[in-house]
Amino acid sequence: MKRRLLIAVPLLCLVAVAAWMFRPKRETQSEAFVSEKVAPVLSGIAQVRQQVGELHYGERVEVLSKRNEYMKVRTPGGAIGWVEAHQLMEPALWQRSIKLLERVRDMPVQARGRTKVSTNLRVLPGRTEPRLYQFARNVPVEIVGRGVANWVQTTDEKDSGEPQENKREDWFLVRGIATRPPGETSSRAAETATTTEPGDQTVPIAGWVIARFIELDLPDPVREGASSANIRPVAWFELNRVADPSGDKPQYLLAATRGPEGPACDFRALRVYTWYAKKSRYETAFIENNLCGQLPIRVGKGSKDEPEFRFRIMNGDKEERVYRLIETVVRRVREPGESSGKRAAVRHAKPATR
Repeated sequence: MKRRLLIAVPLLCLVAVAAWMFRPKRETQSEAFVSEKVAPVLSGIAQVRQQVGELHYGERVEVLSKRNEYMKVRTPGGAIGWVEAHQLMEPALWQRSIKLLERVRDMPVQARGRTKVSTNLRVLPGRTEPRLYQFARNVPVEIVGRGVANWVQTTDEKDSGEPQENKREDWFLVRGIATRPPGETSSRAAETATTTEPGDQTVPIAGWVIARFIELDLPDPVREGASSANIRPVAWFELNRVADPSGDKPQYLLAATRGPEGPACDFRALRVYTWYAKKSRYETAFIENNLCGQLPIRVGKGSKDEPEFRFRIMNGDKEERVYRLIETVVRRVREPGESSGKRAAVRHAKPATR
């Protein structure tokens, strides 16, 4: 009897251990959010499978399990299927994206542009930072800030124009839209005033993109003036409009830099282009170089309703500078007792292009 017990007990233990190891695993639940414009929902992860639905940017799903590079999810409509893991973001990253959008929502626009290629939107400057979304080519964005990061080659973002010398690259903080097919809803309020395709709804989104992947929508006088001066535009603004027999003409402010990517200063030079009615052309009315300016630049009106712009210098005390355009003359506004120092270079009656 004892011998049988000595044999039976270990066998029962082995059976119990085996049963525990091969038990049906309970599906753990969490949540995730879709980070692509469209994410197919698949019937399985085998080679033979079907698409049983699709998800869109911003939709919340329940994560039931994960296998290899796929996640088994329950959609908002109750369907269950598999989605590629890289098309979903964790709740913590989703919350970071919401906070980033809230932070930049009221920041003044510094320039507008469009993506040159498919462009990753990231939560911070840097190619290894978490990705929030991917813009397609030719998507409009609003630029509200600038940053710098070390250049790193990544498999999902290759380009032939890598920065030279110090291997640092410029990044833009942008606001844009993530499009959704008609009739879809999102956990964020949709802004339907702007669409990229007929019928598309839009969801606001913000993040960081590589600056040279953005083509700035520059007015012709600004583009030609920057090319003539061999400077790289960073921000531009319409200061005001002046009367002309051919129609009102805008006058522009340009903030730019030069040299390789990655300087600490957001911009190093300012230009103001004014309309010279007698010769029907734009002229470079104001030049200031050797700045170390910080975005954002804010454009407003002075005490006599004249155009005014202001920004901070990237020095220890973040000195603020204010300038006003009076007819075709730009003057720096100084506080009482402030030393005038070295005067900025000013040019009048000079064509904006050569």
